[in-house]
Amino acid sequence: MVKGKKAQLTQIVVFLVAIFVIGTTIILGKLVLDNFYTALDEQDLNTAEMTEAQTNIEAQYATFDYALVLFAVVLIIGMIITSFLIPSHPIFFVINVIGIFILVFIGMVLTNVYGELVAGENEILSDQADEFDLVNFLISKLPYIGAVVVFILSIVMFAKGYGGQPY
Repeated sequence: MVKGKKAQLTQIVVFLVAIFVIGTTIILGKLVLDNFYTALDEQDLNTAEMTEAQTNIEAQYATFDYALVLFAVVLIIGMIITSFLIPSHPIFFVINVIGIFILVFIGMVLTNVYGELVAGENEILSDQADEFDLVNFLISKLPYIGAVVVFILSIVMFAKGYGGQPY
């Protein structure tokens, strides 16, 4: 069973992109929500119930910061389980070493794109991004997280014998 050796690296690429996309979506959602509430305030359409609902939504929206961390931890645990189930041979460890460099590069690109969105020349999302410390931390550390996850998954994957049998 030699097939599926690259599945681990593919999982981590999906992990990095998912963290980037979900984190960026959270911040873009906050921008849309703030613009919507500003437009309502300008039109004097707010009632007492709408103001209360707005306050509740804004308070609950901050939980997305923690939800992204929980999502990342659940994905990492899932990758650890699936890496244990992938049949492997230590000779394929070289692929993982090369994969670390590729994943760190992908993580750097995603981090730089996020940095340009948040702190670029136009700074469209800077005010909203300041409210989400954990999202900012996760996305700014994507290259490091990718490297550590590959290292952990490699240990899990290659610590067992070929096909789960001892050597």
